[in-house]
Amino acid sequence: MRFKLCVLAGSSKGNSIFLRIDDDRFLIDAGISNRKIEKALKELKEPDPSELTGILITHEHLDHIKGLKTLIKKYQVKCWVTYETYLKLRPKTGPIDTEFIEVAEPFSIGMVEFLPYEIPHDAVDPVAYVITKDNLRIGILLDCGKTSAYLFDGFRNLDVLIIEANHSFDQLLSSSYPTALKQRILSSEGHLSNWHTAEFVNEVKPKLVVITHISENNNTPEIVLSEIEERVDFLGGNYKPFFVVVPSKEKGAVISFNKK
Repeated sequence: MRFKLCVLAGSSKGNSIFLRIDDDRFLIDAGISNRKIEKALKELKEPDPSELTGILITHEHLDHIKGLKTLIKKYQVKCWVTYETYLKLRPKTGPIDTEFIEVAEPFSIGMVEFLPYEIPHDAVDPVAYVITKDNLRIGILLDCGKTSAYLFDGFRNLDVLIIEANHSFDQLLSSSYPTALKQRILSSEGHLSNWHTAEFVNEVKPKLVVITHISENNNTPEIVLSEIEERVDFLGGNYKPFFVVVPSKEKGAVISFNKK
């Protein structure tokens, strides 16, 4: 089985993940311009978006859907999205070729199976995904205010976990952000901190961890690695995952492998 992954963008200004499993190609979110998506796929030596098997949207915030309107108009790619999220998208994007999904109800696109999980965030119906084909398991957890036993159980035994580590507590609390914004980020419907991400990683123990959605103002790749590795070491004993960090202003590294 051939696998390729690249975080095309991961920040408060735009989020999009390219995923290829054998001949099925997906975007998870389209929060950057269509031009940037086209350019990124070309750099990955992948076909243009007309060859995408599908687009999955985690929620309706602009940094996850910015390029969707142009993308679907130009290439007529089908989207998979919850009905409540679709109602939020429709006025911004116009007509969408859509398949509706429901939390905790598995569905297949091509030969790949997806299971959406309900997550807490200040959007109408946000979801995370566990993606499987045969013995390959990928988890995607973005824009999540807090984790839970429900998510722990669903995200175990992953080959790859793509997860946000939005902020460092110390950086955020000492920042110039207004109090209301700090409270929103720290709330149970906000974003995961480095420590929360470390605790989730230690609980579910994926083989590879891709860290994304790092705040430009309240985190850095260096702080992310330092705080997460320190916390995992403290909690996890002999568990030593491999980390890949996506800087907020850069495309992530290409991760590819063959799995038998």
